[in-house]
Amino acid sequence: MSFWQNLFSTLIGALLGFIFSICLFYFQNKWSKKAEKESLEKNLVKEFEFNEHYLQKVLDDIKKVIEKITVDDRAVYYFFNYLRYQRLFIQTYFQQGYLYEKLDPEDISVLDTVLTHMGQGNEYYLNNSIQRWKEGTIDQKEILGIMAFERDTVEKYIKDLHKIKQKIVTK
Repeated sequence: MSFWQNLFSTLIGALLGFIFSICLFYFQNKWSKKAEKESLEKNLVKEFEFNEHYLQKVLDDIKKVIEKITVDDRAVYYFFNYLRYQRLFIQTYFQQGYLYEKLDPEDISVLDTVLTHMGQGNEYYLNNSIQRWKEGTIDQKEILGIMAFERDTVEKYIKDLHKIKQKIVTK
């Protein structure tokens, strides 16, 4: 082979190797992101399941508190800890931009409302209201109204989260 044939074949081989490495990098990156997204989605669904279960427990506790208040039994020893509501994977899913692929703006608004409600402010308000009723600074009717509102809200959140979870799983 002549010098020019060797040079040309070396250049072609190097160019094809370079193109192959770029394609390999592209496909590896694409598969890696797809696997990461699927893993994140599975964890998000598990987080939704945990939160549904947690909210059901909160709902059961609220109903027990309402029963005690109804019979004017001030021995209410429930503490509502809303900070146990999990939000790690929903925030990560949102930050990665995947949430908008699966949900419409109304669903995202519902999620934002739930996340805001399940915070320290409402936890403090609910626990403080119960304590104030036990001390006699608010009457039975007012605390029953607060607890009934919280019961209805948590029931709605359980249904909403279930619907949203189904949308994430099916899309």
